[in-house]
Amino acid sequence: MTQPSFVSVLVTPQGAAEGRAASIDSALAQDYPADRLEVVVVDDGANDVAVGYAELFPNRVRVILQPGDSLLAATARAFGDARGDVLALLEPGDRWPVGRISAQVAALDEWADVGLVYSEPVPVEGDPPSEWPVARLLREPPCIAASSIALRASLLPALGPLPKELPRAAWWLAVRAACLGEIAWVPAGVAPVDATAADDGTAADEPREDAAAAREDALREALAVQRWFLRTATSESIYADQLGEIWRSFTANARRLLAAAGDDPFAELVTVTDADRSEARRALADARDALARGDTWPAAALAVRAAALDPWCAPARELLAETLRARPRRAAGDPLTGARRFVTLAFAEELLQHRELLAAYGARFDGNADATLAIDASTLLPAAAGQALAALVSDLGLDADGTAHLIAVLGPIDASVRAGLPERADALLTMRESATAAVPAFDAGTIDALHALARHATAA
Repeated sequence: MTQPSFVSVLVTPQGAAEGRAASIDSALAQDYPADRLEVVVVDDGANDVAVGYAELFPNRVRVILQPGDSLLAATARAFGDARGDVLALLEPGDRWPVGRISAQVAALDEWADVGLVYSEPVPVEGDPPSEWPVARLLREPPCIAASSIALRASLLPALGPLPKELPRAAWWLAVRAACLGEIAWVPAGVAPVDATAADDGTAADEPREDAAAAREDALREALAVQRWFLRTATSESIYADQLGEIWRSFTANARRLLAAAGDDPFAELVTVTDADRSEARRALADARDALARGDTWPAAALAVRAAALDPWCAPARELLAETLRARPRRAAGDPLTGARRFVTLAFAEELLQHRELLAAYGARFDGNADATLAIDASTLLPAAAGQALAALVSDLGLDADGTAHLIAVLGPIDASVRAGLPERADALLTMRESATAAVPAFDAGTIDALHALARHATAA
């Protein structure tokens, strides 16, 4: 019988001694095999609570002394010392229901494509984000609770090092994992309230002050995470088509943080170094060059990078607005009018000659997919093209309700519009070797990869 995954619960140094003790207690109380779960405590040496647990449970609790470091640095150290196949974050003062680890590990065992699961999300509108909700995660306030994550240890090298400028790891980890694959929400019970909460008639204004401080901390975390992803954006980023929405959320959070600062006119929102300003100037110059060449998508990514590096740089913000307006949009009269969010372009002559291309697409995509196969028939006589394609579609059974969404691009259209169609698509379905390198191409043998790309892109 296969052994359960080995789990490392990572407890980082913050909070009062009683909060840390309650967190370790809840980890040790999990209904998971005791010999398959370790608790790794990175301790700042402020008290000896963790050391006492290590003495009581020498085979289950390990303590790493690392005084004076930030929460993020402690998390990075815990990642480096953990032995588990699955890593679970637990901040001092937070406690888990007894079935949390069992439920999360079972989900990871069942869903091979999922690299990170989480439970107990901070309430947001709609269902908890899952699969690849990168753009949604970046627009929301921090909606992944700090002690809610379990991830595969094998995912860490692909995620990269934790950015030092972040206050904590959870939200960044969730977005990075969603950039690389699937994440999922697992219903695993609601954790008890913070063990350090006062129950002895605390003054009525203290909870209000605590809530205000927590809101300010959340806004600072939001700015740090959003800024990191904006300043590292490229035209190939999975969230590239929603850079405008993410930037607007970033600026809205900055305004909220200024309002939360109240009477403090010198409240610092983000730290901009001389190196940041220098890099912003270079990105701004590159954005202008790209826009002059007509490369609007790279120009937008470069402009948002410049603006995120130095949010006070008005020229960067102005160019960002210009590049976002300049990116091509599908409009009435456009050959791709009626297309769904993810567009694959195919060529009528090729489909008629190699019907296996359309057959493979129709077998993998159905009417529920937010995807369209646009068939360029603009080089053929419209009546003949329409008739031939209709016969092929009928032959393959793709004219029934619930089958793949198809549109035909019939002539006449301008030669310049036809030439630009491949670059406006998200992917190509073709066997041609001369296909543009800027757009990924797939054939009948790689249709599963095309489907995965479409699902990834439309889930964001």
